[in-house]
Amino acid sequence: MSVFFFLLLIFSVWGGLFLSSGVESRDTYVEGMVGKIMVLNPLYSDYSDLDRDISSLIFSGLMKYDSEKGKMIEDLAKVSIGSDEMTYTFTIRDNAFFHNGDPVTADDVYYTYHDVIQSPEFSNAVLTANFQGVGITKKNARTIEFRLSQPNSFFLTNLSVGILPVKIYGGIVVADLLMSDVNKNPVGSGPYEVSSPYSLNSRGDGKITLKRFQKYYGGLPKIATIVYKTFSSLEKMLDAKDDLNAMPKLGGEQLAKLQGSAFKPVQYLLPQYKAAFFNMDSLIVGVKAIRLAMLKSVDKDELMAMVTGKTPVDTPFMELNQGDWVYKSDVDEAKGALYDAGYRYADGEKAGFRKTKKGNPMKIRLAYFEKGDKSKGDSEDATIAEFLKNSWEAVGIQVELYPVLADMRTEFLQQRDYDVLLAGESLGYDLDTYFFWHSSQATADGSNLSNYKNFSVDSLIENIRRYLDDERKSTRLKQLAKLVKDDIPALFLFRPLYIYATDGKFQGIHLSQAAFSSDRFYNIQGWTAAE
Repeated sequence: MSVFFFLLLIFSVWGGLFLSSGVESRDTYVEGMVGKIMVLNPLYSDYSDLDRDISSLIFSGLMKYDSEKGKMIEDLAKVSIGSDEMTYTFTIRDNAFFHNGDPVTADDVYYTYHDVIQSPEFSNAVLTANFQGVGITKKNARTIEFRLSQPNSFFLTNLSVGILPVKIYGGIVVADLLMSDVNKNPVGSGPYEVSSPYSLNSRGDGKITLKRFQKYYGGLPKIATIVYKTFSSLEKMLDAKDDLNAMPKLGGEQLAKLQGSAFKPVQYLLPQYKAAFFNMDSLIVGVKAIRLAMLKSVDKDELMAMVTGKTPVDTPFMELNQGDWVYKSDVDEAKGALYDAGYRYADGEKAGFRKTKKGNPMKIRLAYFEKGDKSKGDSEDATIAEFLKNSWEAVGIQVELYPVLADMRTEFLQQRDYDVLLAGESLGYDLDTYFFWHSSQATADGSNLSNYKNFSVDSLIENIRRYLDDERKSTRLKQLAKLVKDDIPALFLFRPLYIYATDGKFQGIHLSQAAFSSDRFYNIQGWTAAE
């Protein structure tokens, strides 16, 4: 009998540890998301929604984004901008502390931006470019100054990066920081600290538990505990939805799967787009007439009918009215453009694959990214790539599909071994297009995926960055959009529609002007339990 009760006790504890989710607890919030948490360090979280979500709760920056008002606001410090718009002075709050109890000081800010981000050994190219040529000076223990070489109206958005405590991270060589074990149990100054580090079970599902930081300067959240669960597949997450309070970034195609459940969908758009990027250095795709043909041969309305939960776009500049930039597909025009470019069908043929007069085949490589460890060819991007392949082959362009696995993404992008790349881009808080379309970013480590170089475009992008005047920016933005439209560096496809699915346990969440899904946490101290 004693053995029976002992086993019963063990089973109860086991069930409490692994089956209880905290969904029923009034001050516990449980979220689920597909994927794995990789690096809990705000300096490396740009490319992972999971990493960004958790890091935004653990770390805080000098500034933060208000997703209700759609603008940057002060966070860790008060800011003063010089009359020349090139000097930014920050005074850190007196009541700002790290999770280990140490106060946040100018030494920590200097370490984060100067010693790490400006180090030649730092491996985040976007952050490095943001602070290139920026002078950083410690004025005293709580004051730090950033000096720009020229005005940049987007600079404040760069200062939302989470601050690292130098006493904890400073002893690590910058080149080793990304893979350091310190990222498994991070220390920041955000509203939550790690209670139980991230762990995975044998099925590939994971969990991390955060607890409210009692010395948080921004006001204590009412939610005492956040449990973040990760799943190896969407199906697994949806099966476990009764143990969750929310699923923050479902695709629009999952809307039907929520019908009849306790979850209510909140739909939102982010400043992102999916496009087929034409490699301007390609011998075939580098010819404008061929890019025009590839553009004209794709029926975007037909594609929209295949991939649900999407909003079509025809320009990468999200501030502009997409309706002003609509293009019309025309297969006859596409065929004519290919003929004029010197690519013909074989004598007497009206179909098949085109060749030059010398018999050189018209064959291109279309690459896309596959999620997971294996290429199954059943992802949404695989479906889109197949649609593009069929559209282009219908006008005589032979297409080789080339799926790229997740662990090969960085190396593949550095090599630029594609004629066309199907990929998505996120414009972030300020909708700055510098990193995606400026010629300086057409490098192995840059984000100019089309290798697009137009010095008039460069000048306009730089001007838009420089001026604070909205009217002047708007005029240059329209000029910029026209140049990009005429050059056809990409076929712009759509913006994804996202769903924040919630059981309604907590209220006060704002996503109407979010730039990233993690922006839902900007005011988590204002979330309240539903009555």
